[in-house]
Amino acid sequence: MMQTTADVVIIGGGVTGCSIAYHLAKAGFKDVVLLERTELTAGSTWHAAGGTGAFGGSANATFLHKYSFEIYPKLEAETGQSCGFHHVGEITLGRTEARVEQMKLHHTLAKRNGVETHWLTTEELLAKAPVMDPTTIKAALFEPSYGHVDPSGVTHAFAKGARDNGAVIYRQTPVLETNQRRDLTWDVVTPSGTIHAQRVVNAAGLWAREVAALAGIRLPLMPVEHHYFVTESIPEIEAMGHELPLIGDADAEYYMRQEGKGLLLGVYEDHCVHWAEKGTPLNFGHELLPNALERIERNLAQACEAVPCLGTAGLKRVINGPMIFSPDLAPLIGPYPGKANYWTACGVMTGFSQSAAIGMITAAWMSEGEPPMDVFMWDVARYGRWAGKDYAKARTGDMYATRFKTLYPYEERPAGRPVLTTPAYATYREMGAVFGASDGVEYPLWFAPKGVEAKDSLTFRRPNWWPHVGAECTALSEGVGIIDISTYGKHIVKGPKAHAWLERVMANKMPSRDGQMVLTPMLSPKGRLVGEFSVSQLSPEEFLLVGSGTADRYHHRNWEAYLPAEGVSVESMTTKLCGFSVSGPNARKLLEKLCDTDISTEAWKYGRVGRVQMGPAADAILSRVAYTGELGYEVLVPYNAHLPLLEALLRAGANLGVKLAGIRALNSLRIEKGYGAWGLEYAPDYTPFEAGMGRLVKFDKGDFVGRAAALKARDEAPRWTYRQFDIATTDAEPWGGEPVMREGRVVGYLTSAAYGHRVGHCVALGYMKGEHSDTTDGLYIDILGDRREVTVRTKAAFDPEGQRMRG
Repeated sequence: MMQTTADVVIIGGGVTGCSIAYHLAKAGFKDVVLLERTELTAGSTWHAAGGTGAFGGSANATFLHKYSFEIYPKLEAETGQSCGFHHVGEITLGRTEARVEQMKLHHTLAKRNGVETHWLTTEELLAKAPVMDPTTIKAALFEPSYGHVDPSGVTHAFAKGARDNGAVIYRQTPVLETNQRRDLTWDVVTPSGTIHAQRVVNAAGLWAREVAALAGIRLPLMPVEHHYFVTESIPEIEAMGHELPLIGDADAEYYMRQEGKGLLLGVYEDHCVHWAEKGTPLNFGHELLPNALERIERNLAQACEAVPCLGTAGLKRVINGPMIFSPDLAPLIGPYPGKANYWTACGVMTGFSQSAAIGMITAAWMSEGEPPMDVFMWDVARYGRWAGKDYAKARTGDMYATRFKTLYPYEERPAGRPVLTTPAYATYREMGAVFGASDGVEYPLWFAPKGVEAKDSLTFRRPNWWPHVGAECTALSEGVGIIDISTYGKHIVKGPKAHAWLERVMANKMPSRDGQMVLTPMLSPKGRLVGEFSVSQLSPEEFLLVGSGTADRYHHRNWEAYLPAEGVSVESMTTKLCGFSVSGPNARKLLEKLCDTDISTEAWKYGRVGRVQMGPAADAILSRVAYTGELGYEVLVPYNAHLPLLEALLRAGANLGVKLAGIRALNSLRIEKGYGAWGLEYAPDYTPFEAGMGRLVKFDKGDFVGRAAALKARDEAPRWTYRQFDIATTDAEPWGGEPVMREGRVVGYLTSAAYGHRVGHCVALGYMKGEHSDTTDGLYIDILGDRREVTVRTKAAFDPEGQRMRG
C-alpha cells in the first residue's frame, strides 16, 4: 500500500528525478517519495547518447557540470551499480578562423574555471583519433574532463542510492492531480491514493508541462526531435588499441563517440522539428519517433568526409527521440515564484552533465533555504509569463538549429522577438536602434547613424558598433544623451508597515524623509548578496525600489518569505513604468525646459527623488542620479507617457545637440566609474564586503535579514576582493569571465569589460582572490591567444571624486 504522507514528493523517474531523490535522501530528508508514471528512464533518459563533460560556459555552470562529471565513479563505488562511465576526454575541432577564435576564448575561460584544456598538433590529434581526416582542420583542442555514461545505469544507480538512504520509489504511478491546501502544502493524487506532501518537485521531463498545468503553472518548454545513429563494428575502430575520445566537430555539424567497436554519431540538423507541441502523449514512454534520415543527409555527408570510415560502415540502429528544452536550452530549477512549496527541475538538455548537480543544488536549497551558489542561469524565476508557447517554440527551434554555429559574446538572437515592447519601440527603430531584450522587453543597444546598417557585425574582435557607441559616450559626457531605462526593475512598497518591513529585508538604513534615496544591498540569511537597490521614499508609506529587471521574479520570490499578513504590499512596476536616463553637462538645461519644478543644484541635490510634471507626463518620478557618472537624472513615467515624453525631450533638446544612446554606451560609462551590475559584479556568490558594498551595511540599525552572517563575514578574511582594472588592448577587448593570471596561475577574473571612450583605453571590473587582493604586479589576461597586461586601479578610471555627477 502506498504511503499517505511525505516531506517531498518528486514527480518523474528519469535521471533528474532519481538524482534529486538520491541527494535529498543523502542530505538527511527522511520522507522522500518518487512517483514514476511507468518505468524509470521512460521519456528522454533511456535513449540519450550519455555524453558528459565538465565545461559549462559560465563559471558556476562549469562547477556544476564538474560535480556531475566527477560523481559517477563515486556513485558506482557507493551503490555497486555500474554507471558505464568512460572517461575518454573530448577533442574540439576548428575548421574556420571564427571557430578557432571561439576555441581560443573557450580555452581562456576554462582556465578560470579550473578545467584543463590543451592544444593538439596534427600528430597528437591523429594519435588520439586516427579515424579523422585532418586535411581541413585548423585547430584541435583536447579537454580531458569529458566522457560518456550508460543512461540506464546512472539512473538506476541514483535510484538504488536513494532507496539505500530511505527514499521510496513507486513505479506505474501516474500523478492525476496536485492540489494545494490552505496551509500551502500539497495533495498529490494518484490512482493508488493521495499523498499529502510538504513540497512537490516537478521533474517530469517530457511531461513537465502537463504536470505543471495540474498546479496552474505554465512552463516555457517545447519538445524537439533529435537524431543519432550507431554503426556496426568498424575495422579502423577495432584496430585502434584505445577508446576514441568524444569528437566535437561543429563546423562539420556532428558530434561523435565510440560505441562498442563502432561509432555513435549525432547531429543537430539546421531545421528543427518540434514534437507534441500541444502536449506530450500520456501513453508515450519507451518509444521512439519515426526516422527521417533525409533531414540529416547533408550532415551525414559532411561527417563522412571528416571521418572516412563512416562511409563504408553499416548502420546498427537509428535513434530519433524527443527531448524537451527551455528557450535558452538551460534547465528550469528551483521554487516556482508565487506557488509556495512547488519546485521545478525541468528542461534538462544535457542530462548527464547536469542532473547530478541539479539534485545536489535542490537538496541544499531545500535544507538550507538558499542554493550554495548563484544558479540564476538555471533558475525558473528567470522567465515570466511573457515566455509563452510561441516564444518557447521559436527560441528552442533557433537554439537547436544553431547548436553548431559559431556564437559570439554579445550576439542577440532574433528568434521569437519581439515579445514585449515599450511605446517608443517603433520610434527607436526608425531612428536606427539595434535592439536587445531583457526579461522579454526590447531595448536599444546602440543607434546606427544614417547610412549605417542597424545590425551587429559578428566577430570576436571590435565590432561595427564600436565607434558608434563611442560617439554616444561622447554625447553623454560633452553634451546630453538619453538612454532608455524601461527594463530596470521597479517596485512600489506601500503601507503603514512599509518602512519597518524595508528595514527588515534591506541591509542599509532606509530613507527617513520624503525625497530621500539610499543605495542598499539585500542579503540572504547566510549574508550573501541577493539584490542591490536604490530605495526612495515618496511618502511616509510609499517607497520606490529600483534594481535589476531580469531579477524581478527572483526578488519577489525572496520577498514572499518575509511579507507580513497585512500592513505592507509590494507591487512590481517593471512593465508599468517606463523611463529615461538623461545625462551630460546639458542634462539639467534640457529637463528645465519641461519640468514644472525647480531642479537647480540647490533645490534638487544629488540623490533627491520626487514626483514632478515633466512635459506631457503629469505624474513623473524624477531622481537626481545617473549610472553614467555624469550630471544626470532618471525619469520614470507611466507606460502611456513613455513615447510622448521621449518626443518632448527630443524637441526640447534639439538645440542642445541631444543624442539617443543605448545600453552598450551605459555599460562602458559605468565600468569607467567602477559601478557594478547585478548578475555580473553583484551576485549571491559574494558577501557585500567582498563586493565592495560593506559601507552600505549598517549594523547599528538593529536586526535585518543576514545580519549575523554579515557580521561574521565582515571579520573574516575575504575569499574575493572587488577590483577595477585597466587592460592594454589593440583590436579586441575582453568580454568578462577571463581569468587574471600571474606566473601561469589564476589569481582573479574579470566580470565586465569594455573600451572606455572617455579615458581612451579598455577598462574592466572583477575580483581578485583574497590572498592576492593586494597583488598588482605581473598581471595579465589572454585575449584570443594574445597576452595583455593588466593594471589594478584603486580608484575609478573616470572622475574618481564624483565631481561631475554632483555638479
